[in-house]
Amino acid sequence: MLNCERRLPYMYSLGTRYRRQSPTAMCTEQRGGSGKVHRGGTALKLKLSLVVMLCVIISLVHIRGVVGHSSLVSPFARNSVDRDLPQWKGGHFGNGTHCAHPAPKTEWAKDGICWGCNCTNGTAPCNVGQTCVWFSQGCGIGCATCDGLESNPNVHDRCNSGKKPTNNNPIYRTYNRGVPAMSAADVYQWNPWRAPGNAPVYDACGMAGGSPSWVPTGLSFRNTTHAKQGDFGSKVLPHAPTGVVWNRGDEVETTWSLRANHGGGYQYRLCPLTDTLDEDCFKRTPVPFAKKTWLMWGDGSRMAINGTYLSEGTEPALSTWAMNPLPYSDSHDAVQFPAPCHETVDRTLNDTGRCSGRFPYAVSIVDALVVPADLVPGSYVLGFRYDCEASAQVWSSCADIEIA
Repeated sequence: MLNCERRLPYMYSLGTRYRRQSPTAMCTEQRGGSGKVHRGGTALKLKLSLVVMLCVIISLVHIRGVVGHSSLVSPFARNSVDRDLPQWKGGHFGNGTHCAHPAPKTEWAKDGICWGCNCTNGTAPCNVGQTCVWFSQGCGIGCATCDGLESNPNVHDRCNSGKKPTNNNPIYRTYNRGVPAMSAADVYQWNPWRAPGNAPVYDACGMAGGSPSWVPTGLSFRNTTHAKQGDFGSKVLPHAPTGVVWNRGDEVETTWSLRANHGGGYQYRLCPLTDTLDEDCFKRTPVPFAKKTWLMWGDGSRMAINGTYLSEGTEPALSTWAMNPLPYSDSHDAVQFPAPCHETVDRTLNDTGRCSGRFPYAVSIVDALVVPADLVPGSYVLGFRYDCEASAQVWSSCADIEIA
């Protein structure tokens, strides 16, 4: 019997586009010791690489089925505008519109409700509303605009720009580190994290639902009195004072949580409240990392970890981005890179560990930042931009703070 390894690169080196199929059906088609596939009574001779490709499709079904995304937890974001509505109040994670994946009744979803922006905030409720579904979908590097189409996973140049990735060192990549950069096997090279800050967005504070109109996804935006699918965050989300005051030159902390792991990395930026909240404004003031990072769990415990920071090939030029420290893994694959904490997990039973996996929302990431000393005191909007690697998505949040 063939050992059906999950080697993603083979699929697209053969020029085949992904089409969703049943994993059971795919495995049934692989029967036969001679490397033949029987379909409709016709035997087709295939090279071993094509047989492996069929197994890869199962892998992509796993990736494509996951929901999104990340949430800025502290300071709380404008994007959490729904947090006091009944479906989300008190840290509930409900979302009932076009729900593709009803949650089982577990410790994370006691109500058996649909998947939402599950997250953790130490011992406090993670009251983020629908923060994690304000994003931009179908956004490839080198493209002028996003296309809004389903893009998880994305393995092609969405706008035929020919743009080459600038983040090619394996230590900064969160997927497929073992394949040569820009080779046919480097199937995620057109996605935002491969040229941090270059991919377009619909809105610097995110678009409700990620696209102008709904597209199939495991987690959808639920229209409320505050916002509806396709709304621009910078236009409809009201000023929401957090009470957070940062002093110029000080070290300060932020917290974010990852709902579903698409790999990639992120940056914090500032824009004066009185300016237009767009990428041009936020790119003018990236906030430096103090290069101190902690993992924080639901019991409030913290563990310091070594962050990974990238300043080459980024936008703005030479600005620093942080790599997502939580490696992807699932029931078939080990972690993409070493997990930052000690964990013991049987991935055939649970595809998420203590600090790794597909859905690592039981841990949050705390970053120390250095407030630029040359800022003019006043009201600012903190932007959190997360560029994905496995998908052509950019996740965005905006929070109101004061600089003293």
